Amino acid sequence: MKRLAVISIVFILFAYATEVSAQSSSDIRNYIAKYSQIALEQERTYGVPASITIAQGILESGAGKSGLTRNANNHFGIKAFGGWKGPIYQAWDDEPNKSKFRVYASAAESFRDHSLFLKNNSRYRSLFQKSVYDYRGWAIGLQKAGYATAQTYAKALIGFIDAYQLYAINGGVKLRSGATVTIRRPVQTGGNKNKQQQQGRPEFLPEEQMAEDEESEEEKSVKEAVKKFLVEVNDVRCTVLYPGQTLSSVAMKYDIPKQKLLEFNETTREDDFKEGDIVFLEKKKSKFTGAQDFYRVKAGDTVYGISQQFGIKMANLTKMNKLNLFSVLKEGEKLRLK
Repeated sequence: MKRLAVISIVFILFAYATEVSAQSSSDIRNYIAKYSQIALEQERTYGVPASITIAQGILESGAGKSGLTRNANNHFGIKAFGGWKGPIYQAWDDEPNKSKFRVYASAAESFRDHSLFLKNNSRYRSLFQKSVYDYRGWAIGLQKAGYATAQTYAKALIGFIDAYQLYAINGGVKLRSGATVTIRRPVQTGGNKNKQQQQGRPEFLPEEQMAEDEESEEEKSVKEAVKKFLVEVNDVRCTVLYPGQTLSSVAMKYDIPKQKLLEFNETTREDDFKEGDIVFLEKKKSKFTGAQDFYRVKAGDTVYGISQQFGIKMANLTKMNKLNLFSVLKEGEKLRLK
């Protein structure tokens, strides 16, 4: 997602197994508990909101489960650009060949490098004029500045922050859409009678706050995606496309070429995927291996959609039911799955 300057150092890692699963709610909560203090330290040192840092880490590292994070301590997908002198780890991204990513000695180093990336990049300069409690403004600003290609990136960050109360890490509150944060700056008079300003605690206007149990639209979207947590369909590894993700970010997370993902999902267009969709990480099966023998067609069903739902290759599904790829299915029609 980020583009800093390439170096040509080769580094070989003794990696763990590359198989990982989609992040579940428990994975996300464990990630928050483990790294919130590091994110808060980054906020105090560099001014990047802890809530934003953790939300980005959840999204970009698969809550710490991605191969890049496990093998290289790289939580934010920062590439080995910009005069990087350290070791590298190669993984698939959105490029024809494997991309080179930075390897860190610890998670803390990765979090610090992420803060410096934002702090030292002119395109994000205006964000540091916003309050660290204004997570909505930061999320929208990151997307507008081109931090990520996903059109739902800001929505995803806000959704994770609201759903998992990440705003509370630094003592903030849940903000309504369009809310701003008013900061009171008490004036202190020094011994030399020069007036000095010191930032005080935030003042949140009542109309800008949401109740903890009131769901934002972004929160609903994220919760719905997390509910669809999947590891396998029809004994085939898969994941769910979270808000803010693209097929390219799935490729990086699971270290699988994007072209292979398209092949496994029997499509040629990345745009065919939307949030909440199943993404297969291996080839689908020739028939359904579960207990169900037939499927009753619902309104709006397509051959492709059913093949994704049950993890069956389209060619096999159509052959079993004497259909073709362009067949219009009738509601109530019974399809064989094996």
